[in-house]
Amino acid sequence: MNGGDKSRADPERLALWLGPESPLARELKGFAPRPGQLDMALAVARALAQETPLLVEAGTGTGKTLAYLLPALMSGLKLVVSTGTRTLQDQISSKELPLLKRSLAPQLRWAVLKGRANYLCRRRFDALARQPDLALPGVAGALAILRPWSRATQGGDLDEVRGQGLSQALIGEITSNGEQCLGGRCPQREDCFLLEARRRAAEADLVVVNHHLFLADLALKAAGHGEALPRYQGVVFDEAHQVPEVATQVFGVSVSSQRLAVLLKDVGREVPRAALLPPLSACQAAGERLFASLGRLAGPQGGSLGLTPAFLKQLAAPGQALRQALEGLAEALGKSEEEEVLAGRAQTLALDLASVALPVPGQSVAWAQTRGRGASLNLSPVEVGPHLEHALYQHLGRLVFTSATLAPLGDLEPLRQRLGLPAETAKLVKASPFDLASQALLYVPRQMPPPQAPGFAQAVARQLEDILSLSQGRAFVLFTTHRNLELVSGLLNGRLPYTCLVQGQAPRMELLKRFVEQSPCVLFATASFWQGVDVPGPALSAVIVDKLPFAPPDDPLLAARVQRLEQEGQSGFHGLMLPEAILSLKQGLGRLLRTPTDRGLLAVLDVRLTSQGYGRRFLKALAPVPLTHDLDQVRRFFAAEEKEHPGRTAA
Repeated sequence: MNGGDKSRADPERLALWLGPESPLARELKGFAPRPGQLDMALAVARALAQETPLLVEAGTGTGKTLAYLLPALMSGLKLVVSTGTRTLQDQISSKELPLLKRSLAPQLRWAVLKGRANYLCRRRFDALARQPDLALPGVAGALAILRPWSRATQGGDLDEVRGQGLSQALIGEITSNGEQCLGGRCPQREDCFLLEARRRAAEADLVVVNHHLFLADLALKAAGHGEALPRYQGVVFDEAHQVPEVATQVFGVSVSSQRLAVLLKDVGREVPRAALLPPLSACQAAGERLFASLGRLAGPQGGSLGLTPAFLKQLAAPGQALRQALEGLAEALGKSEEEEVLAGRAQTLALDLASVALPVPGQSVAWAQTRGRGASLNLSPVEVGPHLEHALYQHLGRLVFTSATLAPLGDLEPLRQRLGLPAETAKLVKASPFDLASQALLYVPRQMPPPQAPGFAQAVARQLEDILSLSQGRAFVLFTTHRNLELVSGLLNGRLPYTCLVQGQAPRMELLKRFVEQSPCVLFATASFWQGVDVPGPALSAVIVDKLPFAPPDDPLLAARVQRLEQEGQSGFHGLMLPEAILSLKQGLGRLLRTPTDRGLLAVLDVRLTSQGYGRRFLKALAPVPLTHDLDQVRRFFAAEEKEHPGRTAA
């Protein structure tokens, strides 16, 4: 495929490949030309040829994956496709790319590259197998699965065995993060699954990664610490609406109680010397004092907390004590390969802790998070655009950002500014080809207490009983807070005649599998199910939202961005909070309609959608989906589905 023959990416060839006579029609059941798909493919081809960035919103049903893969294939360039989820990575590599290889490009070579936490680390696995940590739940059963698998697997990708009773804690013990990896000093380097995956990626024409890995590679290069990806000539970001959030994590710093605990555990396990007990104990005690102080500042409810200068002053003494203890641990470690790596980790943790205490007004924000027994101190960039411009845009122009939801009301300029893309960036919006007016219905109750009212959760539970009786289950019930999730799911426990799943009962993918297999089913969940979930067909026929998905106003990062906008004379609410809430609600609607025959109800149990002036912007963004306040109309909507597809609602 390589060779750079850009003449092959001409409009006539694209029109042929996406037209009625396309070779794809022989392989892809139901293939039909889509004008929006061709328009997008042509725009992607121009962006790659002209080395100009492109933003594309392609509504559900446009066929955006083929619309960017085809011009990528025809360009002759070495390209990276970066996705928001491992699920989409696997879909592209197991569905779309084999389709293109069979029908159009028999020489096509591709590779999937995931983050370190997805590959078995032979060194750490062997250490656990030799001396199992009996404190890990299910360790004996997990090792019984992993021992034969580790000998048979070709790629070491833990997704091959994920869901077979392997806890996240156990996976953390048999994988190696960037700090734990010994790199060139590892005695099992020649058999490393991650390095083998990187070798395959270096030989491929197209590499499929996820946003976190791609952006982490940028951060590594920017800091002069090597690279995780092979060299490439262009990038396509699918599910690009997630890029700003992931970039905020990657270009920030986090010092957590878990990160400290993992370091101390690794030192105790890999260097079992009595002389290290005093510095280990000093680190343990200093960490407990720091995170206890943080817990007192956050209060019993926990959550996110902006670290004002006054708060940072209160944390200064325990923070300094932990830094000194970590430096003492680093000095006490010896000169073996393992000990030098551990010493480097202790020093890096101390440096990160120092950086959290020095936020730059307007550029970075220090904040803390406490939840249960865990706590973290964080430093995050207020805006990610400057980081992306420095690490990526200065060096590469062939960039495509696409998603089904990027523009709240068809305007891509706010996203261009947030990503820091250059002014010459091309933009394209293609609406969904689905018949939203007949396939979907929006329901908002006439009367509901305000979301802050004491009886709101009880009112939501009553509405849910009525709606779910009409949809016959088959619903996601999505909440903006964990508190409402717990209250409402608790109120309805045992009162619904359907299988009810609650986020947290099992890993996300396992819950989705059960949701489909046990249909009719109801899933109660929070923000992580708003996007990146694909349940086509009748198993998901309703998405019910407790309230409009505004970000919490006390979120430290949001507050910093709002303040920055208002200093520039703009409205933080209308310029940031409202557009992001609209995009979230559009993503909720996107969960419902995955195929031209899907039908579904979007219910928003928040009367602000119709009582407040800003509600009109939500309704405009959801148009042409019809609005109703009448449950009888909801009943008729589902009755029409049953009439058109007998037995479908009982699927």
